[in-house]
Amino acid sequence: MNRYIGISLNDDYTCICINDKTVSRFQPTVIAKDKTEDKWTIGEDAYKATLAGSGVIVDKLLSLLEKNGTATISRVKYKAIDILARYFRELLGKDSNKTEDDIVAITIRKPNRDIVSKLKEAMIKAGVAEDNVYIMSHTESFAHFVLDQDNSLFNRMVGMFELNNQCLYYYEMHVSRGTKRYVMVGSEAEDEAFSLDILKTTSGGKIADKILTTVADRVMNNKSYSAVFLSGRGFQDTNFATNFMNYICKRRRVLIEPGMFAIGAEICVRNKAEGKNEEYMILCDTRSRADVSVKVTLNEKSETLPIVRAGESWMDTSSCYEMILDDQDYIDFQVTSISKPQRPLRLRMMLDTFPERDKRTTRIRMSTEFTDADTLKVTVRDLGFGDIFPASDKEIVEEIDLSEK
Repeated sequence: MNRYIGISLNDDYTCICINDKTVSRFQPTVIAKDKTEDKWTIGEDAYKATLAGSGVIVDKLLSLLEKNGTATISRVKYKAIDILARYFRELLGKDSNKTEDDIVAITIRKPNRDIVSKLKEAMIKAGVAEDNVYIMSHTESFAHFVLDQDNSLFNRMVGMFELNNQCLYYYEMHVSRGTKRYVMVGSEAEDEAFSLDILKTTSGGKIADKILTTVADRVMNNKSYSAVFLSGRGFQDTNFATNFMNYICKRRRVLIEPGMFAIGAEICVRNKAEGKNEEYMILCDTRSRADVSVKVTLNEKSETLPIVRAGESWMDTSSCYEMILDDQDYIDFQVTSISKPQRPLRLRMMLDTFPERDKRTTRIRMSTEFTDADTLKVTVRDLGFGDIFPASDKEIVEEIDLSEK
C-alpha cells in the first residue's frame, strides 16, 4: 500500500501530511544523537534528550544543507545530507518495519537545482525510491491545495497570507478559463515580518494585529477575491488578530489551514500516483511560464520543434538535439508567453563564429537547460561533418530571458 506524503520544510519547523489532506502536524526541524549509542531523535523528543543531557542537538538543517555544512557529534563529523537523511528517516518512521511504498513531495520556499538535488539525495538515503521523490516550491503547493477545493473558491482571484516566525508572505493566484485553462501564482515577502514570540503577551498580540491589518490594507487594495486563505503556525490561533480578521472577512470567504503547504504537496503526489491530469496549467516559480520552440526543416517541410513547454517544471527540463545547418549561421527561437500568446517573441542566435563550410556540412549539437525560473541557457557546439570537416568543438552560449517585463 502506498503512503502519500507531503512535507513542508524550513529551518524552524517541519509540517507533514500523510494520506489525509485534512490532517497535518508541525514539529521543530531539529535532530539529536545520543552521546553513547547510535540512536537519533527528532522534534520535541530531540529537545527533551538534549535537556536531559543524553543527546547532542543539530538545528537549522535546511541552511546546513544549503551551505554544504557539517556537524561534529561525539568526535564524528557528519555531512549535512547524512544528517537530513536521518531526520527524514525518523520523520517517516522508516525504522519501524513498515512496508509501505512512500511517495513523497517536499515543499520549500525557493528551490534551485542544487538544493533540489541534495534534498532528493537525502530522501533516497532515507529509504524512498528516487522516482517517488518530488520537490516543489511553497507557491506551487499552494496552487495544488487551492485547485483541490470547490470551484467557487477560485472562480476569481485568490489571496493567501502565510505567517511563520520572522516570516510574513502574501500570495496571489489568478485563474484563466479561456482556451488554455491556467493559473498564475506569485508570492512576495513582506518587510513587516515579526517574531511569533510577541504573541505570548496581550500587548504583543495587538502589535501583530496592527501589522497584519496594515499589510492586508496595502496588498489587497479593494481587489475582488473568491477567497482568502491563511497559512502557517502564526495562524493556528487567530484570537489575537481581531482587526485583521474583520478586515479580510468583509464580503469574502476566509479559510484557515496552517499546514496548507504540506497538504498541497500531499495532494500533488496523490494525483500523480493516481494518474490524474492537471485540469489547470500551473504557472509559478517552479514551472515554465512560456513555450519555447525552434524553427527547423524536416523532410523538406518547415516545422516547429518544441524545446520547452509552459507548465513544465523548469528544474527537470533540459534538451539536447543534433542538427545540420542548411546554408545559415543562426538558429531562430520563438518564445510564446501563455498569458500573452498573441505577442510571441522571436529571437535569433548567431553562429557566425563557427568555421565557414559548404551548405549542409556543419553539424551542431544544441543543448538547453534552465539556470533559474526565468533564464534558459542555450549551448551550441560545432561537431563538424565527419572526416571531411573535422569538428572545431567551438561553443556558443547564450541565455533567453523568459521573464515577463
